[in-house]
Amino acid sequence: MYAIVGGLLVLLAVTAVATTVSRLYATSVGNHVRDSLRPAQQSAAALSKDYVDMETGVRGFILTHDDRFLGPYESGRSDVVSRDRGLRELLSFDGPSLRLLGGVDAAAQAWEQQSIMPGIAGVRDGTLDVAANAETGREAFDVVRARVADLQSRIDELTATGLGESTAATNTANTITITCAVLALILGAIIVLLLRNSLDAPLRRLVGQVRQVSDGELDRGVDAGGPAEIAELGRAVEVMRVRILSEIDRATEVSQQLVRLEETDRIARELGDTVLKRLFAIGLDLQSAAGRFPAARGVFTSAVGDLDQAINQLRSSLYGHTSDLGGQALGLSVQTLVSDLETELGVVPELVLTGDLDGRLPDEVVAEVLGVLTDAMGVLLTPGVRELVEIGLARDDGMIRLRVTGPEPESVEPLEALGERARLHHGDARTRATDGRVVLEWWVPV
Repeated sequence: MYAIVGGLLVLLAVTAVATTVSRLYATSVGNHVRDSLRPAQQSAAALSKDYVDMETGVRGFILTHDDRFLGPYESGRSDVVSRDRGLRELLSFDGPSLRLLGGVDAAAQAWEQQSIMPGIAGVRDGTLDVAANAETGREAFDVVRARVADLQSRIDELTATGLGESTAATNTANTITITCAVLALILGAIIVLLLRNSLDAPLRRLVGQVRQVSDGELDRGVDAGGPAEIAELGRAVEVMRVRILSEIDRATEVSQQLVRLEETDRIARELGDTVLKRLFAIGLDLQSAAGRFPAARGVFTSAVGDLDQAINQLRSSLYGHTSDLGGQALGLSVQTLVSDLETELGVVPELVLTGDLDGRLPDEVVAEVLGVLTDAMGVLLTPGVRELVEIGLARDDGMIRLRVTGPEPESVEPLEALGERARLHHGDARTRATDGRVVLEWWVPV
């Protein structure tokens, strides 16, 4: 393509240069013919007429002895001098023409010296031999006329040659123009064929394949054929198609994994909630047993601690340790725990909830509150005790506050253990006993 376009440009340049040169030459030759040769032809013809006027005037004077006939001779002689000077300027470019013009001048001078001047002098002094002078004058004038004819022939030849060169230059320019136009048409046809076969067809094929891929036929490959640019585009589209297929396969695999993980997580959460509830119930039973059997309180307390640790580990495995908001409803969880106590122990604690306890809270916060409340219930709700247990849970100023009020235990050890266990849940705790009642206050920032 570059070569053909370059050839067209070279052809255009050659056409322009050749045509311009030819037409300039034709114009130059035409100007030369118009400005020099045509005027020279006219001057040569006028020169011949001037010599005829001179010859006619002299012959009339010789025959009639009338001086009036010398008028044409004198005027013709003056015109010959001016025309001779003009012809020399017009024919200064051609040496042969100047030599012929010099021959005309020489013949004219010989004619004047041999016939005209002796004839005029003989007429004036009466000694002229008319017949002899007429014969001499005719012969000398024939030489002048022959030399003028030779000069005219030379000028005509130069004029014809100039006209021929001008015509030839014009024809050459026309021929070059036509030839270059034909070559340009041929090159244009070749360009069309090349574009159609090497560019248009591969491009159409690539567009069709890309359209099929865009319509969803991702398994259909894209050919990387044609010129370098189209081949590169085809390879890029093919790489994109393969990558799309790879991404689709990867997305499908990830989607399937997510479905499996969601199902596994759902099952684990359902089982975990059930297990956690059972473990909480077991912890309450152990705490209740510790109250009923003081001799084994240490064993039960240790077992309750191990159970709490197991509950925390299980909760961490199910819900994680992140600080993201999980979705646990603290108020609902506390109400569920109280309901379980009512079912298992037959005790109905008084529950007061304050603040946004059903809002989303971190899972570990919910677990901490339930752990502290479970420990408190294990100490305060001993068998045979039917005194009112009050539970107050509030959320305000970025804090969760738990207040549990119940009957004072027979010994202070459970109360001290309650405070220590409350502080183990990463919050601050305070216990006090007044008027036979024990109060546990525990708080933790959200």
